[in-house]
Amino acid sequence: MKTIRELNILNELSASLHTSLDRESIFENIVDKTRELLKAEKAAIVLVDRYGRVVDFYTSMGPAGNCKHLLTGTLKRAMEEITTLRTDDVTKEPAFVGFPPNHPQIKSILMVPMLLRGEPIGAIIATDKKGGSFTETDEDLLLNLAFHSALAIEKVQFYEEILKMASTDGLTGLINHRTFQEKLQIEIDRARRFGHKVSLLMIDIDHFKKFNDTYGHTNGDEVLKRVACILQDNIRSIDLAARYGGEEFAVVLPQVSLPGAIVVAERIRKKTEEHELVFNGKKEHVTVSIGVATFPDDASDREELIDNADKALYLAKRTGRNRVCAFSEEIVNGKHEPNPTNV
Repeated sequence: MKTIRELNILNELSASLHTSLDRESIFENIVDKTRELLKAEKAAIVLVDRYGRVVDFYTSMGPAGNCKHLLTGTLKRAMEEITTLRTDDVTKEPAFVGFPPNHPQIKSILMVPMLLRGEPIGAIIATDKKGGSFTETDEDLLLNLAFHSALAIEKVQFYEEILKMASTDGLTGLINHRTFQEKLQIEIDRARRFGHKVSLLMIDIDHFKKFNDTYGHTNGDEVLKRVACILQDNIRSIDLAARYGGEEFAVVLPQVSLPGAIVVAERIRKKTEEHELVFNGKKEHVTVSIGVATFPDDASDREELIDNADKALYLAKRTGRNRVCAFSEEIVNGKHEPNPTNV
């Protein structure tokens, strides 16, 4: 039978979980209430996808690193068998295997799966109960907590999916035009505040309309997706790749000056040119033209930076395509011949 203390903790958790849409604060709340409810030294929450891969791992000591190794041991068993696991001494139980090297020392453990519509989405773990052993009552309490936690996590995932749909291009998975404008403004504001540079690449697929007319829009869509993948594979995690519109893309490079931006642009150009496509049994290659501009060297605000990178892009297309051009005063003055800042 639940005590008043336990009921209060569960009610507090339920109320807070269902009013928050921040993933990390929800995880923190779950592990904190797990420790408080069960008088445990440590607690953790692990989320897995439908393929059994760990997608989130949060402990009472904060977010954890890579923990895919858990899938070969205790967590794997809990997920596959949808079962609660409990022991007073993990060293004497063959079921409790698979902990990684340098894992914090634990003795007693209680692990319960979290379910949504009968399918496991993860587990909540409590270890080393203060002054005793975990009991069947503790299992019931943690299962109750896991039920409320799973509902809250589902709501957060739904919310995050809505945000993602609103901010990304459905075909390529890159951020969309509106989100690109917002993110670029944020990076320019940050660069202005800290004295950094921000470079922008405007990228256009050469002769894309001709390719579409020859092979059809379905294959044209495949080209757009391939180019998007090339962009993602050749930029840093802090960089932003966007579908600007049609066959045009943009890449934001925070804290990168013009020479560095040209290196990135040239790498993208070469990787695109080298990428082999096969349509209707015929091998094809597409190329891209890229314009580069840098804030604050080439522009004083977001609109001017986009405009000047676009001018460099159209110079690249006018002077032969499949090349990288940097913005310069020569473009402004109407001189279209390559200059030392053009690659």
